Amino acid sequence: MRLPYACLTAMCAFLCGCAPDDPQEGTKQELLVRAGRSLMAEGRYDSARISFQQALRLDSLDAEAHFGLGNLDARLGRLEGALRAYRATIAADPAHRRARHNLAVTEADLGRLPLAVELLEQMPAYAPALRTLPLFYAKQGRYDLVEKTLLAALDAGGDHVDVRQQLGQLYLRQGRYAEAEAQLEGALALDSGRVETHRLVGLCHLAQRRYAEALVLFERVIADDPLHIEAQYNLASALSALGRVADAERALEHFETLSEYAAQIARLRRQVDVTPDHVETRLQLAHQYRQLGQLEYALTHYRAAHEADPAHLPTLIQLSGLLLELGRSNEVLALCQQGIHRHAGDERIGELFFARGLVHLQRSQFAQARADFEQALDLDPSSAQAWNNLGNALLALGETVQAQRALEAAASADPTLVDAPYNLGSLFLQQGQLEQARSAYLAAIAADSTFARTYYALAAVYEAQGAIPQARENYLIFIERWQGDPGFLHQARAKLAQLP
Repeated sequence: MRLPYACLTAMCAFLCGCAPDDPQEGTKQELLVRAGRSLMAEGRYDSARISFQQALRLDSLDAEAHFGLGNLDARLGRLEGALRAYRATIAADPAHRRARHNLAVTEADLGRLPLAVELLEQMPAYAPALRTLPLFYAKQGRYDLVEKTLLAALDAGGDHVDVRQQLGQLYLRQGRYAEAEAQLEGALALDSGRVETHRLVGLCHLAQRRYAEALVLFERVIADDPLHIEAQYNLASALSALGRVADAERALEHFETLSEYAAQIARLRRQVDVTPDHVETRLQLAHQYRQLGQLEYALTHYRAAHEADPAHLPTLIQLSGLLLELGRSNEVLALCQQGIHRHAGDERIGELFFARGLVHLQRSQFAQARADFEQALDLDPSSAQAWNNLGNALLALGETVQAQRALEAAASADPTLVDAPYNLGSLFLQQGQLEQARSAYLAAIAADSTFARTYYALAAVYEAQGAIPQARENYLIFIERWQGDPGFLHQARAKLAQLP
């Protein structure tokens, strides 16, 4: 039987890696291993694999090269490959505790929990093993050993946030609430930013019917991580206990939606275990992770798909889109160039021209951005986003007439795209065309009434037109809704105070 998805996700953090080495020292073989580690950290998995394999061609018994390959395959979900590499590591170096530890975690991921426990029990003084072993004991229901091992982990590895959190969770499950809170507070002292620790403290309060205190913590967790599945359910429980039934129902609906994504992830993970190089499964899995906001997990599976088939156009498009979201613009440019070159003539490369245009726009390379957006529109004239960003590039180049046409085309292509009418309003405002600016800003509000910046701009238009009550109303709406730069908020308050 497979371990639950949530547990497996937690276990990924328990895979032991390697400390960075001085890249200037060592043999060619050692330098290749270090390069492999660095490439893997950068997400360049195909290059990392080549580097580890080159090291093994120099010495087939290089334990660290085998270990690097094991970690690479484990990260990519190629668990059988990871097992082979970890076993090769141990064969080359029987004292390699990190490989034995990671071998146990991988065996557990494949459902072979007794074997995983046996492997970790062979290292009774190894602190990482003592932090992982309690997770496996808990799955076996051996709670006496969970506590004993966690206390041993504190002795072996000093104060560690994972140990404190696990102890707190154990005591919470056993109804030992004071002890649970003490351990969890200790974990927060070591790392106050862990949302899961705050959630567990909230569960302590909930179990003791301290509903208002629990609610504060669950709301804090969700503010930090809006897609935290368990916290949504806990929030619903606290709200229900406080009699806020409608709010509880909304939280529960959100929990059910997120749970469906998690269920899809669990199903797709099982498929990946069987066929790790199936590109479409990888892409579906990455998409589900993106729905949960787990972008690094999504990135791992996009990269695995790319490694399996470097020329696959949907992978190039989706991977470049996520990398753009993560701000890794150099990689975006490389992937776009690769896809545009390999798939010339395919209409879908318009998305790659668009992504490349966004990078150039961000870098103030406006002429290049314009060319890319025009290429994207040649392939898909209906793209509102491409029209809008072409308008931005043209505005930066001082071509206001063409920019206005592009923005109007964007608004026509997608009336729900708030950016286009907002940008049109700004263009008209700069040109002193107040009535046209007002109409454009009202269209932006109709497209998205939550886009707070529009209210500030509309207030400025009304103020310039002498419509003071309307200006005051829109400044107030902006002040109520704005959550960005506090300096902008201060400016709006000053404007409001100066109105007659």
